[in-house]
Amino acid sequence: MNYPSYDVAVSKNKSRYEFISVGRKGHIRKIVEYSYLDGLNLWNLGFGDFDPISNKIDDEVISDNGDGRKVIKTVALTLVQFLEAYPKETVIFMGSDSRRTLLYNRIVSQFYNEFSEKLLISGWSQEGIEIDIETGKQYIAFIIRKSS
Repeated sequence: MNYPSYDVAVSKNKSRYEFISVGRKGHIRKIVEYSYLDGLNLWNLGFGDFDPISNKIDDEVISDNGDGRKVIKTVALTLVQFLEAYPKETVIFMGSDSRRTLLYNRIVSQFYNEFSEKLLISGWSQEGIEIDIETGKQYIAFIIRKSS
């Protein structure tokens, strides 16, 4: 699937990515941030709109700016860039609520073939962690590593 993506500004340590979503609701500043989870030896992928009042990422807002596929492709490309910078690390991401979890399951299914050549994508289900994810199965979280 060849969807366009946005240009991103990347922090020096490659853990924070910023871009502007342009759509029917105007220009919305988006942030993708990778934060280390002490004790778990994992990095969490955080994503959302930048809230200038709190100076934080709002991962619960629904922008509905009409450019969802472009935003998703951009976030996925930051994951590739992050793991190219840190090839031995592992990233986990999950929805902040059940609606987003369903959305992330659809996104992974949609982009799995495109990114599975560069990334090892595992799913965390109620049965445990599954190396080979099944299309259509619902996962609680996804665990991503760079493929060898």
